[in-house]
Amino acid sequence: MSHTPGRDSHFVHPRAMAFDPLRHRPHKTMILFLQALMATALFRIWPTLLFMGGWATMVVCVSNYTTANLGVPSTLLTALGVVLGLTLNYRTSSAYERYTEGRRMWSQITLASRTWARIVWIHCPDTSTPTPSTDPDVRAKDQVRSEIEKATIVQMALAFAVAVKHYLRGEEGIYYEDLYDLVNFIPSLHLPSGLPSSQDANINIGCPPTSNYNTSTVSTFRSSESKSPSDTPLEPINPSMTPHSANHNPSYDRPYLMPAMNPPKFHLSSVWPFKYFRTRHQSSTHAARKLMRRQAQSADDNHNVPLEITLYMSTYIYALQRRKTTDVPTLNALIAALAQMTDALSTLERILTTPIPWSYNAHIWEVSWMYCLFLPFQLYEAGFGWVTIPAVMLTSYVIIGILDIGGEIENPFGYDKNDLNLDFFTEEIIRRELAAVISRPVPLAEEWMFSPHNRVIGGVSVQELERGGIHEVRRRLRGMCEGVDGRV
Repeated sequence: MSHTPGRDSHFVHPRAMAFDPLRHRPHKTMILFLQALMATALFRIWPTLLFMGGWATMVVCVSNYTTANLGVPSTLLTALGVVLGLTLNYRTSSAYERYTEGRRMWSQITLASRTWARIVWIHCPDTSTPTPSTDPDVRAKDQVRSEIEKATIVQMALAFAVAVKHYLRGEEGIYYEDLYDLVNFIPSLHLPSGLPSSQDANINIGCPPTSNYNTSTVSTFRSSESKSPSDTPLEPINPSMTPHSANHNPSYDRPYLMPAMNPPKFHLSSVWPFKYFRTRHQSSTHAARKLMRRQAQSADDNHNVPLEITLYMSTYIYALQRRKTTDVPTLNALIAALAQMTDALSTLERILTTPIPWSYNAHIWEVSWMYCLFLPFQLYEAGFGWVTIPAVMLTSYVIIGILDIGGEIENPFGYDKNDLNLDFFTEEIIRRELAAVISRPVPLAEEWMFSPHNRVIGGVSVQELERGGIHEVRRRLRGMCEGVDGRV
C-alpha cells in the first residue's frame, strides 16, 4: 500500500489550531487564576496559619499585659532549626524525586507507544502468510484483515496508557468512556493487582458501574442507578473464555460508563471550619462513600488491566513469529517497546506503593510544629514585639507549606491541582499521535522522496537533478558544503 503526498500534507499546511504542549497550563484569566491560587499550599494550610497567628498573639498579649515574661533564649531553637532544615530538605527532595520519576515513566510510556505504533504500522507486513495467495479475493480479504489487525494492535498501546492512568488512580475495571471500547473484546485473565485495594473504588470489579458515582447525595446515587441501562449485576464470568464485556453479543447494549476524568467535586462544606458542622449534604456524602466502600470491599480482587493488555500485545508478536512473515530485528524492536511499557508500569507501581515511612513522616511534622510553637517565645525575647505575630505566621507558612507540598507531590497520579496531567498525556498526546499514524496508508519512500516539491539538494527539484545527471548532483552537494563552510 502506498500514499502519494500532495500539497495538502500536514507538513505543508499547518493546522488551524497549532498544537501547544503547554495548553493545559493556567492562563491569565480570573477563573484559572483562582484555580492556580487553590493549587498553592496557602489554600490548604490557612487554618494552621490562623492557629499559629492566634498562638503568637496569645504569647505577645500575655507578655505585654501581665507580669509574666514568656520570652526564651534562642539557643534551643537555633539547634532545632538546623535539624529542621535537614529534615525538610530530605522531605522535599524525596517527594520531588518521586514526582519527576513518575513524569519520566510517563515519557517512557509515550516513547514506547510511538515506537510500537511506528514499527507495527510500517514494518509489519500486510499479509498473514509468507506467500500471498494468487486468488485476488483471498488476497484482498487477507489485506483487509491484516489492516484491521495492525490498527487494533496499534490502539492497544493507547489502551495500555489509558488503563495505567485509571489503575494508578485506583479506578478499577474497564468501564470508562475512554477505555471500554478499546478493550471490551479482550478476554479477561483476572491478573492480581500490584496495588492495594482502593477504599473509594469507582466501580465494582467484574461488573459495569450502575451509576456515575458522584458524591453528592445518596438519593442522587440511587436515582441515577435506577435509570442506568445496566441495573442488574452481571453473572460471574469465566476468565478464560469470556471477554471483559460479559455479554459479548451484537445485541448487547453498551453499559453505563464512568467519565474518563472524574475528580472529586469541590464543596465549601469540605473546607475548615465548615467540615466540622454536619450538614445534610455532608451526611449524604458520607453515606454514599460508605456504600461505595462496601461495594469495593465485596469484590473478589482487583484486576491489573494494564498488565493484561501487555500480555495480549505480546500474543501479536508471537503470531508474527509463528507466521514467519516478519524479520528478527523487527520482532526484537517490538519486544523492546513492550518491555519499556512493562518496566514503566512496574516503576509506577513502586512509586505508588512505597511512601515515606510513617514514623519518619510523623517525626518531621512533630519537629516542625515544635519549632513553630516555640518560635513566638524566641522572637518576643529578641525584641520583635507585635511584629512577632506576622513573623510567626510567615515562618509557619514556609515550613508547614513545604511539608504539605511534599505530601501532595509524592503521589502525583491523582486529581490534585499539582498532580501530573495524565489525561493530557493519554488524550492529547498518545491518542492523537496514534490516530495520526494509522489514519493514512504507509507512504513509499520512492514516492515522497522524488516529489516535485523536494528541493533539499541545493534548492533544485529532483527532476532537474535527474536531467543533469550524477555530476550535477555531486556539484550541488559540494556547493552545499562550501556554503556551510562560508557561513561558519
